[in-house]
Amino acid sequence: MDNLQQLNQNQPQPIPIEATHHNLANIHATSSEISHLWVTYMAECMSVTMLKHMVARSLDPAFHKVLQLALDVASQNISAMEGIFNAIHHPVPKGFGEKDVDINAPPLFAEEFSVRYTKLMTKYILANHTLAFSDSSRTDIKSLFFEAIGKSRDVIQKVDQVLLEKGLFAKSPNIELPDRIEFVHDKTYYGSFFSKSVRPLNAIEISNIFNIMDFKIGMRALKQGFAQVTKSNQVRNFLNHGITIADKQLEVLGSLLENDDLPKPKILNDLITDSTQSPYSDRLMVFHTTIAMARIILAYGIGLTGSSRKDIITDFTRLTLEILEFDKDGVDIMVENGWLEQVPQTINRAKLTH
Repeated sequence: MDNLQQLNQNQPQPIPIEATHHNLANIHATSSEISHLWVTYMAECMSVTMLKHMVARSLDPAFHKVLQLALDVASQNISAMEGIFNAIHHPVPKGFGEKDVDINAPPLFAEEFSVRYTKLMTKYILANHTLAFSDSSRTDIKSLFFEAIGKSRDVIQKVDQVLLEKGLFAKSPNIELPDRIEFVHDKTYYGSFFSKSVRPLNAIEISNIFNIMDFKIGMRALKQGFAQVTKSNQVRNFLNHGITIADKQLEVLGSLLENDDLPKPKILNDLITDSTQSPYSDRLMVFHTTIAMARIILAYGIGLTGSSRKDIITDFTRLTLEILEFDKDGVDIMVENGWLEQVPQTINRAKLTH
């Protein structure tokens, strides 16, 4: 026993690990942190502006409750980010505000659409929050996005609960559960880049196609509503072009599901009202459209990495290029009208030395 006690006494004693404390005033925000703050601030400002009108026109108690929750969360996030912008001595972005929304305008969308829209946009913002949390090192910025992740999860959970209770939740297709594990032994599993594959879709491919279609259907309805109320021919032509692209792409994606007798997501065109009075500014509507296209491009990228069929890879690549061209048209409109707020950038050293 004495030997054991002596042995234990000779063992190195563990050093207690304490939280490291830093003076944030001496820590510069990194380009990644500024990027995430700026992008998230613009997205949350856009959401608040959209939701203010939706909440003001909401009558169904269950819908109103989740819309108000989403509005409150976005408003809280904006306030927290403004505090950090001030702390790091960075100008607070202009974003969007009272001039970009008319809460007295008639409803442009049915309440069901407003709630579905909130779910789609919160999924997008949640993904940004998660990446921002992983990329940040300052404790205040990391804490902000950590809390934002929890709030976004709460919004999605509440929205899903309401949609499920009302029978409106958009579920991806069911497939037969396998009764055994199988391995791939034939390279024809990948198919061809130049013809449709004869292999049925797998679960990953179905999920990606369905989720892309679900988002595109929501954004198609959004563009149609915007095109209905804008007074600018330039903006209307841009939005109508986007609707045409969406219809063609939804047909391509839908055929992939239909070929395997799988259902497509529900079209939401019937959830647009007949109002011609715009609740939103043209600047907001064009910005929102370009941001939505960026989300679709990201979804196609995820789909490319998860697809094993070459024909799907070909389709996704072609459709991505179409969206990139359309998105550029939207950015051009914003530049021409002085609507495009510039992303923070590094110093132009070449300009300073000439």
